[in-house]
Order: sequence, then C-alpha cells, then structure tokens
Amino acid sequence: MEVLRPGTFLDDSFYSTGSIKLHEMAKAVVPCRTHLSVIDMRRFSPGKPGGGGIGHAIGLDAVAKARPSEEWVFDSSRSNVVEHAARVVAGAAGYDGCLEIEAEDHGIRHLGLGSTSALMTAVAVAVNHVLGKPLESRDLRYIIGRNFIEDHPDGVIPGFETGVGPAAGLYGGFVIMSDGLGIAHRAPLPDDLSVVMAVIAGDPDRHSGEDEVELLMNRARDLDDRDAQRKTHIMLMDLVPAMESMDLDGMTEAIESIQSLGSKVAEIEHHADPQGIRDLSKRMRDAGAKLVGMSSVGPSVTGVVPVVDAAAFERMMTESDIVDRVITAPVNNTGYKVEVE
Repeated sequence: MEVLRPGTFLDDSFYSTGSIKLHEMAKAVVPCRTHLSVIDMRRFSPGKPGGGGIGHAIGLDAVAKARPSEEWVFDSSRSNVVEHAARVVAGAAGYDGCLEIEAEDHGIRHLGLGSTSALMTAVAVAVNHVLGKPLESRDLRYIIGRNFIEDHPDGVIPGFETGVGPAAGLYGGFVIMSDGLGIAHRAPLPDDLSVVMAVIAGDPDRHSGEDEVELLMNRARDLDDRDAQRKTHIMLMDLVPAMESMDLDGMTEAIESIQSLGSKVAEIEHHADPQGIRDLSKRMRDAGAKLVGMSSVGPSVTGVVPVVDAAAFERMMTESDIVDRVITAPVNNTGYKVEVE
C-alpha cells in the first residue's frame, strides 16, 4: 500500500467555506465510538469511504488544541495522524498560514475503540474553530471520511472509513450511516447509562495494518455478498423503529442478529477465540447489558448498562479468561465540546 506524506489529499473535493477569522486558541474534546457493524463491506476500501455502519458515541475522549503559528508544529505521540488531519482541514478551508497543534487520543489503540477517528475529529474541530468556523460540521465529516488515514512509520496510509466515528464524535448518540458517509438515522441514548468495554487479550497488531486489509478485502466482502441485504433489512425494519421509540431491547436484538451475519462473522472469526467472544457477548446480554457487540475488527466487546450496575458488570466481565481488562465510560449524546479564546 502506498505510503503518503501527512496532509496529502486523498479526495480534493471543493467545500463552500466561510471567511477565516483567526482566534488565539481552540481546544476540542471529542468522544470515541463503538462500531458494531459495517453494513456492506463491498462498498468501501482503503481511501474510498462508505459501506455504511452502526455505532454510538462513548465518553472516552481525544483532545486537541490549535493555535496560529509562524510555522507548522505538531506535538503528539501520533504526529503523522495529527499533521494529516490539520493540513487537510486547513487546506479545505482555504487557510494558507501555519498552525501549532497539540493533540492526543484516548490511548487505547488498535482495539476497536476508534482512537484514530476520534483524534482526527478532535484536530478537525480545533482547527476549524481556531480559523473562525469557516466549515460546517457536515463538511468536517466529509473531509475526515474522504481523507481518512492510519499511522505508518514513514507517513500515513489510506484507511477504511464508514463515517460512524466522525458522526458519533461530532453529534453523539447512536447513528446509522448509509453509503457515501450519509447519516441515515441518529438517536440519543438514555443519559443514565455507562458503556462497559471488555478488551480481549491478544496481539493488537492483528487488528490493524496489512492483516486488517487482508481480512476486510477478502472473506468479509465474500460474506457480505451473501448477507448485506439481510443486514440492511434488519437495520431499516427493526433497528430504526427501535431507535425511534428508544426500545433498547429491540435495538439489542437487532444488533445481536447483525453480529451473526456477513462481515461481522469474518471480523469475529479473525480472532484466536471467536467462540469466547460470542460467549462473553451472550453473558453480558443475559446479565442485562444492551447494545452488546464486538466493535469494528475488535477485539473490544462493548455494551451499555445502568450507571449503578457498571461496577458489578466490570467484575463479571473480568472473570472471563479472554478479557484483558474492562474499561467503563459514560455514553455521549452531545458530541464534541470546544473552547475558543
């Protein structure tokens, strides 16, 4: 796969921008996401966003600060990702000056919890606000999705993107994405819920890079050739009505069905103990967790539970032999927060 310089436009679409008015500083705090399923893996590839997907925002945050500067400066443990996001957003806005960017993700990488997506979104929001908001949030979603990348030691490489992460990061709540980064439906979740995330023991490198590309471009696509229409029917006819009435049981049943179809089967079976992942998900549902599923290529399994029950779920989940650790965070229904000076 071609290695690119950070800031290389994968898609240089034109965006209608407002005027640029520089501020001294903008700080953005952006939630991450769980990505419970792609809808049709045949519809996207590295550098080509789409495919649709479902997921929700989690209050596990990436943070970015942006300031005008005499030269470009990037202060981050993931400087290539940060530089790429900053340059493409500033370029799309028509800004020809320089910025100083300080940014970090939530620190849980290559485990299905959207660290790259949240980091890119945080940088995008901070850059847009320090420039005086010349771009709309819809523009930011498209810029990130169309120019989504992953880390590489020598730069960046085109990545897979359905748009779930930026939509969750910007707006919060539970989202269904259609092809081409469109938002098909969004609904807030009850605020009295916590997200419990079981990180499955294993090698994180198996869930990113060339291994991920091989998985998603081959068996996952073959299985969606068989099941994508069925998944789409479940989402439209079962999941959307359940979201409309905030029927968490109905949403949970729809997600459980989708987790046993198409590309999700390939993602789960990519791991050393797929039956262990299925068994853990079932134990979580049986104990009362909702919206349970493995996120992205994983190997994190997430669910939502009442805040008052979160500690008990943590204890139960850590009893599983396949669980490395359990993380708890609130649901997020508002998306990003930003401070501007």
